[in-house]
This record gives sequence, structure tokens and C-alpha cells, in this order.
Amino acid sequence: MIFRSAHAPQQHPLHAPAAALLVVVLSALVTTVSSRAEAQAGWLGDRARTEGPGIRVGDFELHPGVGAEVGYDSNLYYTEDNSTRPRVETGVLRITPHIMLSTLGEERRSEGEHADDEDSAAPAITFRGGVSAAYYEFFADPNRRNLELDASLRLNILPERPFSFSIWDTFNRSIRPFTENSPGSTARISNDAGIDLLFQTTGGIFQVRLGYQFGLRYFEDSAFQYGNSMSHQFTLAETFRFLPSTGIIHETTVTYNDYFNYQPGAGLGVSPLNLSDSVRLRTRIGLNGALTESISLSATVGYAAGFFLDPAPTPGYAQDYDSVVANVEARWQISPDVRMSLGYDRDFFAAFLGNYYSRDRGYAAFQALIAGAFMVAIDGDVGYLDYGLIIDPSGMDAGSSPSREDIRVNASLFMEYRFTDWLGVNGTARYSGNFTDYQYSVLTTGAPLLDPAQYNRFEAYLGVRIFY
Repeated sequence: MIFRSAHAPQQHPLHAPAAALLVVVLSALVTTVSSRAEAQAGWLGDRARTEGPGIRVGDFELHPGVGAEVGYDSNLYYTEDNSTRPRVETGVLRITPHIMLSTLGEERRSEGEHADDEDSAAPAITFRGGVSAAYYEFFADPNRRNLELDASLRLNILPERPFSFSIWDTFNRSIRPFTENSPGSTARISNDAGIDLLFQTTGGIFQVRLGYQFGLRYFEDSAFQYGNSMSHQFTLAETFRFLPSTGIIHETTVTYNDYFNYQPGAGLGVSPLNLSDSVRLRTRIGLNGALTESISLSATVGYAAGFFLDPAPTPGYAQDYDSVVANVEARWQISPDVRMSLGYDRDFFAAFLGNYYSRDRGYAAFQALIAGAFMVAIDGDVGYLDYGLIIDPSGMDAGSSPSREDIRVNASLFMEYRFTDWLGVNGTARYSGNFTDYQYSVLTTGAPLLDPAQYNRFEAYLGVRIFY
């Protein structure tokens, strides 16, 4: 069930020219943030593609690498074909160095001079971390050249013991442009840090995890800092394994989100929309296990609710949400080097437009490494998105309608031929599309105009990389 609060009588969508410019910025930003994973270089999001044989340095493994690609982007600013804004096509140069460091994996622990030691199979401390960067040169808009950065670290204390805990941190600086209307930086910093406490019985039959996560989202340019936020998330999760590879799983999370720079109605440079602090609850229970030696299935169902707090000085326009959440995924390990998965999920997420959106999505993925030299990975998903009320701080419509429904489609193909276990050439092709009747209010030199929110985008890259 979805509860929608009453809002002021609908007015013409072009009522606020001084603030309307940022509506299109916000929506493009929503698209950019939600597709962040797809924007990474084809190998950076998957450990199997990132790491080569590695270099042993004492009790550690080191995996360095660097890649260079040239490519094409058909729609740099997510513009619709019939938009009032010109669509920008561009050539792209992308250079992506990375380095990963970890304690020895199980295979290497069994190779050393202490391979027969009892403690070699279960070290008291393990960690994995790494840094990767992506330099982008956009030939159609050189002013947008910039450097993305990803870093992560996870430290595990007493792993595989009855009590263990982990401390972790992930950092990302994203620079992909989401609007041509701002001459400033589109860089956005995200950082998540947390601690997990794990209690388990001997053999891991029953496990309980308690977790805390602090999140920070920060825009470097002052024009977008109304969207800066921090969050606190608390997690309780349990697993009961009643067969060797099958278990009952449960997870409950409570998240508090705070827009700490939000100033409603302050004019251009702050949001013309309602951005409400919120408390989000999600709980689900299900089953995860193997059906056969090669086929496994996970399925969860539960309940989610969002409680959005009224931002002063316009109480009464915050909109709460509650509904069923679910996920079903089937995985088929066709061979040791070939796997595929198929799934469906229903969930809801915080958003810069309408405070949240719910999503029903089907997805599929296939990955194969043929003869140890040729890798192919295919991913795709189709989702239906339903946004909350899209209104400004006075309760009036901020675009063509107070509601918005989208169909979003993503598909990607990654192929790589490895001449050796450390050198490969690769190609990436990606399509993303958004289909909706919703239109933004956009300020022009005269009266503001309506601008379609839908778009189509094609990307293609060809490159070479060294990874070890």
C-alpha cells in the first residue's frame, strides 16, 4: 500500500522560473547516481576481471594494473531527442589504473613453507583493499575532463571464529557529467564506513550479524550542495543453515537520512523541490540454497516503509511510503568458468525527485571464460520506477505532473581476449534508456519550457589493459 498525502491545488507547471532550471539537473543526477555501477570500466566492478595472477609480497598479495580505452558516448547529458537542449555526442578517452592488496588467499596459504601449520588455514586477521582511478577526457567538452576515484578497505578480525568483527570503508568520487547547465564541477563524493559484529555456532550452523554504517554524500560544487546528506544505518541479520548448502535468512535495516545543507525556497542554487529527512525501515526473510550441484536459488520477501519528515516552513507535504519488498534469483554454474543468473527484485530508494522511488526490476547476467583466454560478460535489466510526489516547498507541482512513472532499460556487453594471464584487449558496449511522459520545467532566455525526461544513450569503448 502507498499512502499519498494531500497537496495544494495543481498549478501550471511553469510557475517558478527562477528555480525551474535545477529540476532537470536533479533528475539527471538521479539517473547518474542510480547507474553508477554501469559507468565503471568493464573490469573494475568484478574481482574476477580485475585480478591476474598477483604478486606475493611476504604474507600479502598485490594485484596492480592499468588500462587505456577510447570510446564514444552518444548522449553525454542524458538529453531526449526532441528536447529543448541539444544532444551532445562525444569521443572519450579513459585511463584506469588500479592496485589491490590483500592478505594471502586460501590457495596461496597452502603453498608456503607453513602450509601444514594448523593456523595457516585460519589467520587471526585478514584484509582486502584497493584503489582505482579513471581519468576521463571528453572531446566535445574539454572543460569536463576530470578524475574519478574508488577506494575500499575491509579488515576482518578473528574470521571463522565463534565471534568475529569487520571494519570497512568504501570511497567514491564520481565525475560523469549530468548537466550542461552548470559551468562548475559535477563531482560527487560518496563514503560509507561501518562495523559488523558476527556471532556463530561451531561450523556456522547459526549466525547473527549486527552492523552499523555511516554514509556521506557530498557535492563539490556549491550549486548542488542542497543535496548533501549523511545517513546512519543499523542492521540485524540471522542465518540458520539446516542443510550443507541451504539456509533460512533474515535481515532488518533501519536507516536515518539527513539533508544537512537543505534550504527550501532560498532561490537558484538550492533545491526547488521538497527534500525531506527520512527514516526508512526494511525487513525481509527468505531462503538461500542449492537445488542441485550447479543450480542455486535465493528468495526473500518482506516489508518496507519510509517516513519522510516535513521540511520547514511548509509542513503537510511530506509523503510516507509502505509496501512489500521481494527478491528472487536463480543461479546456474554451468561449468567452473561459465555462470549465469536470472532474477527479479522489488524495493524502494531515496531520491532527489519526490523523496523516493519504488522499483520493480527483472535482470539477467551471463559470464564465461573460454579456454582461459577469452572472456565475455553480458548484463541487462528492465525496471519500472514510480516516484513520490514531485512538488516544490510550497506544495505546487515542480514539473509537468506531481507524479512520475518510468521504464528504465540497461544492457551491456564486455569482451576481452587475454594474450597472457596479465595482458588483454577488450571492448565494451552499453545501452541505457529511460521512457516516461514526465517533463521538467527548464528556464530559457524567455519563458520557461517543458523538457522531456526520457532519453536514449549508447556507449562503446575499445581498449587494452595490463593486470597482474
